[in-house]
Amino acid sequence: MNPFLQRLSDACNATGSLVSIGLDPDPERMPVEIIDFNKGIIDATKDLVCTYKPNLAFYEALGMPGLEALRKTIDYIREVAPEVIILGDAKRGDIASTNAAYAKALFDVWGFDAITVNAFAGGESLEPFFKYEDKGVFVWCRSSNPGSQEFQDLRVSADGQEPRFYEWMAERSREWNTHGNVCLVVGATYPDQLSVVRERCPGMPVLIPAIGAQGGDLENSVKFGMDSEYPNIIINSSRSVLYASSDKDDFAQAARSVAQNLRDNINRILKLEGMKWP
Repeated sequence: MNPFLQRLSDACNATGSLVSIGLDPDPERMPVEIIDFNKGIIDATKDLVCTYKPNLAFYEALGMPGLEALRKTIDYIREVAPEVIILGDAKRGDIASTNAAYAKALFDVWGFDAITVNAFAGGESLEPFFKYEDKGVFVWCRSSNPGSQEFQDLRVSADGQEPRFYEWMAERSREWNTHGNVCLVVGATYPDQLSVVRERCPGMPVLIPAIGAQGGDLENSVKFGMDSEYPNIIINSSRSVLYASSDKDDFAQAARSVAQNLRDNINRILKLEGMKWP
């Protein structure tokens, strides 16, 4: 098994969880400073998750203080929850020479275990990411926003067929997966499309964002996204966990309650589908 897939599997098995929490700080909603907020969330949920997913945009928007908070957050996760995967949600994508710099920054400098990428420039441009064989590369395949259909549902001409663009992105991602470290991102707001992606890409992990504040369908996302022998899905929730309470005295405990409920609901669905943890 690819080293990253083994680490991801170990992280899921350790907590019996497919839950990812997006660490996306909003100063207007946090009752304490960013690093104290993130530490509180991490301390309260580290036994309930397989992944933490900081979205770099939220830190970059705060300038150097935000980047410093990101560094401290990564260091803290490594200290108190070293088995948990840290997935940098960057969605970087450019020509290969630029992507080589992005890959170095995200993997070597920031030290993320996995990242999200934008494949609009094609598979050749993504090779600088893929060559980090012990790191996960999540290709943005089907986004969760309502306007995603503007491009992602367009049909393309490929191999004598006319798949929709997101289907072709999934198909190409499967072809690019020569090192076994390519994964996919498909929003929970489109469970039917998730089913199509899973059919095209068996054995590949799928990150499923948009559970919670964006109204994603949890039950169908689990049922349609899960693989045949192992779930191979990561269910991400951000705002609904982070901002379950605005009280500085109980925000962390409120976040724990939401995360635990999410984990338990996912495991209930898995059990109904005949799948259980090893």
